[in-house]
Amino acid sequence: MLLLENLNLLQFLTPDVQLRGSDEKMVKFKALAVQHRHVIKNYLNASISEKHTPIA
Repeated sequence: MLLLENLNLLQFLTPDVQLRGSDEKMVKFKALAVQHRHVIKNYLNASISEKHTPIA
């Protein structure tokens, strides 16, 4: 649960709210995810790429 709180994932669980990749919240989340990608891999078994992929 602390991982979810530290990454501030709970903000994305709001019903009826849609975010774009360019939204400030998403940009901050992506930066945090890349910064903590090794922890995410260990706990969630999900790989986070360091490469920036533009979202249309």
